[in-house]
Amino acid sequence: MKTPFYLLLLKTHNAQRMRIRPHMEGLGLSPGQPKILSFLRMHPGCMQRELAEGCDIEPATVSRLLENMERAGLITRQPSPDSKRAVCVSITEKGIAAQQAMATGWRKVEREALAGFTPEEKEQFTQYLCRMYGNLTGKDIE
Repeated sequence: MKTPFYLLLLKTHNAQRMRIRPHMEGLGLSPGQPKILSFLRMHPGCMQRELAEGCDIEPATVSRLLENMERAGLITRQPSPDSKRAVCVSITEKGIAAQQAMATGWRKVEREALAGFTPEEKEQFTQYLCRMYGNLTGKDIE
């Protein structure tokens, strides 16, 4: 019997997560934190709600993650000058170092995952993933 497509996606996602998890844990990061650090590198000083939307994480989950990240010295949070209720999130030097180390781990896992793919296949695969994301969320991916 041929493995259904949804199961192929789930199994591939799980395999990727299991390969990157030891690197993440070695840096003292928990699930969700590397994605937030990467987003903050691309969008410095963003609002907490933008962070939740950009990372596809529920606002309550982002709030909990940010509490732990602030305690660990990875980010800082400050009230927005435009709104008393909004919070502006910034990455610290320690957070930048952790994000850079994670990027090294991601590139290694990516090389392993795409071994044997031609450059054209990699580009096409990237386009397919972006289109799938758009189909499922109604949003373009950066």
